[in-house]
Amino acid sequence: MCVRGGWSALEGLPMEAEARLAVNQARRYDCNAAKFPGFLASRRNYDVGQGIDGRGQWRSGVFEASWRSGGASTAELAALTAFANNPGLQVVETASVKEYGRPRKIPVGAAIHFHGNDPEEGPLVRYTTAIRALRLAA
Repeated sequence: MCVRGGWSALEGLPMEAEARLAVNQARRYDCNAAKFPGFLASRRNYDVGQGIDGRGQWRSGVFEASWRSGGASTAELAALTAFANNPGLQVVETASVKEYGRPRKIPVGAAIHFHGNDPEEGPLVRYTTAIRALRLAA
């Protein structure tokens, strides 16, 4: 989910309780990282894992802060392109997908980055989608 604006814009969206917890955890991580003098991250992407641990306890936490180009970069570029093309757009849901092991159906309209065979994993496809775009009421 890519939102025009900052944390407040993201937190203002309707979302499930688990998603809201993930956003709050990522924001807390971000705020704490910013306490270091001279710290600058020109882009930010946080991976939050949620699920049941080996003892049956539900867990949630930030397990990666990506302040560099990486796996989600194509999704971010798709959102930035949509925002640039439509100044009234506030939210874009995108996905950067890597699937391997067996042939998969690629969604219509996906930007395909690779579609072929990996010598060890077999069929491999990488693509990006811009799932939907939303204008929020003013």
